[in-house]
Amino acid sequence: MNLGRRFGTVLAVLIAGAFTAVPAIGPAGRVVAAPTPLSPPSRLVPVGPMRVADTRLAECGCVRLDDTTIRVIVAGRAGVPAGITAAAITVTATEASTGTFVTVWPSGTPRPETSTVNLGAGRTAANSTIVPLGAAGTPGAGAIDVFSPAQLDLIIDVTVGFVPAATSRAGRFVPTAPRRLLDTRETGGVLANGGAVDVALPAGVAADSLALVLNVTSVDATSPGFVTGRAAGTPASTSSFVNPDGSGAPRAASIIVPASPAGVTIESSSGGHLIVDLVGWFTGPSAAESGEGMFVAATPTRLLDTRIDAPRLWRGGTRELASPISDAAALVTNVTLDQVDAPGFVAAFPAGNARPATSSINAAARNTTIANLAITTVSTRGLAWFANVGTDLIVDLTGWFTGAGVAAPQPPSANAPPTLRTLLIGDSTLAALDVVTVSQRALQGFEPVLDAAPCRRLVGPSCRSAYTGQVPNTAVQAIAATPGPVDVVVIKAGYNEGSAAFEAAAVEVLLTARERGVALVLWLTYSEGTRSQLRTYEVNNATLLRLSASGDYPELEVADWRTYAAASTGWYAADRVHLQGAGAWATADYISRWVAHATHRPCPQPWVPGGPVGDPCPSPDLVAMSLGPPGLRGLYGF
Repeated sequence: MNLGRRFGTVLAVLIAGAFTAVPAIGPAGRVVAAPTPLSPPSRLVPVGPMRVADTRLAECGCVRLDDTTIRVIVAGRAGVPAGITAAAITVTATEASTGTFVTVWPSGTPRPETSTVNLGAGRTAANSTIVPLGAAGTPGAGAIDVFSPAQLDLIIDVTVGFVPAATSRAGRFVPTAPRRLLDTRETGGVLANGGAVDVALPAGVAADSLALVLNVTSVDATSPGFVTGRAAGTPASTSSFVNPDGSGAPRAASIIVPASPAGVTIESSSGGHLIVDLVGWFTGPSAAESGEGMFVAATPTRLLDTRIDAPRLWRGGTRELASPISDAAALVTNVTLDQVDAPGFVAAFPAGNARPATSSINAAARNTTIANLAITTVSTRGLAWFANVGTDLIVDLTGWFTGAGVAAPQPPSANAPPTLRTLLIGDSTLAALDVVTVSQRALQGFEPVLDAAPCRRLVGPSCRSAYTGQVPNTAVQAIAATPGPVDVVVIKAGYNEGSAAFEAAAVEVLLTARERGVALVLWLTYSEGTRSQLRTYEVNNATLLRLSASGDYPELEVADWRTYAAASTGWYAADRVHLQGAGAWATADYISRWVAHATHRPCPQPWVPGGPVGDPCPSPDLVAMSLGPPGLRGLYGF
């Protein structure tokens, strides 16, 4: 049973639609208005894990409200107490007709401008959250509503509920500094498909703890599948909270797992390795009576969106935000990464404290959009997020745990864009930058390493240049041999290639760059050339676009130089391939704009002298379609 109808909307519009109509948040450290509580303070009660809805089944456990929304009753069914006011759930979305998002919220209230899960077409993605239920006495009492604009299937699993209590012994949250409990890569315990590991209660966690808050990462999974968690010693469950895709890339999720005195059991149908980090735990009956650690559900509220409130999180940078709740020990948030620059992670932690050695959310590839639950301890200065990769960050609040924040002894950390070391690999079509050396002044916004050698090929043996008398190395050899770190590789080579072996050669270039840890490969399409060359260049350009669209090479960006330069005057020699002086300036300027665009940075120059500088830099291909070429002579004075 599928949800929704097909829409012809592109991924960028859908993803943007998930995060629109939200007021901008101010600079780091500014306090956001306190969200509206949707429930009284509540204590945790273990109830699962159990599946409460699955739209793949004829009896889905849900009620269809319209083509895009279902309602799922959570309270009072399948062993879930009738009196709960909120629940910890995992939402799994699968077989989406297009790139899309899923939003979950309490029934009977307006749909918020937030998201819970983000996924691409045909993919499977899961995320956990704590969501308040519809209020008693309303048509949606004890239920949640789930929305997606795309056709897909949804699975809803429940692990714990929350029942109102001003004070309690059991079920109060105790935040801890994140720490690693298990890493099977270090213990040598590779899991077979369906393999499970038991994780004992760590030191400092009471033996009668009701549940653990864990961040679980699957690595090196050998097949597509799922990961489940349950109290140790209890029967296996069909519920899941993270879905490896079989590529071996890291897939992480936070989850509240009911615990027994023996701890918890984590099972992976996909095998591979499991990494388990502790974020906090819930007290048992032996704890003292207290009002601290009680959960308060809130109207889903956007705290931060760096696409609106610049800057984004840069590689190695940290952003902070003051807590909107004065009496919170920890905030419950949904953290989304968008337009990630490379595979990497973000760690959430109390501002002014040491960054933990664990992560809160992992991105497996460039340009990923991915979300994860984060229950984060608050300091007197608020929350902080560190990224080891450039990314936009969206943080949505769904509730908090009562108590006092920890101290913030350390000063704020920096968040500045790092300098990109950019290797430009070219043949004679780029060598004009070495002839008209002054044109290299237009290589801006990065540290350029120019390697343009006439007669260069991508992989096969290069020819001897009639201009230099030399046989250059190949593009693959040049990438591998360039000393020092390389962040970006620009390819303006391959004009000496045929079409039969071009795809294999291009893939070898991409894989060589990947082995070097290159985050972005910017490949310029092949220009017009003579009539005999035209068909080859057309086929090879189509191959590049197909490789980029396949999703197998997320580091690849294809820059349409051919169209951009087609109407130019004075850029080309008579063969419409090699550059003249103005073309050298144009190429350097184009590369600089494209690198800025692909890495979400400001343009190095305005489009025309005295004009505005795009921040982030728009695609020069799109700007040129409406405005024509940039004012190069006015910008650079040549």
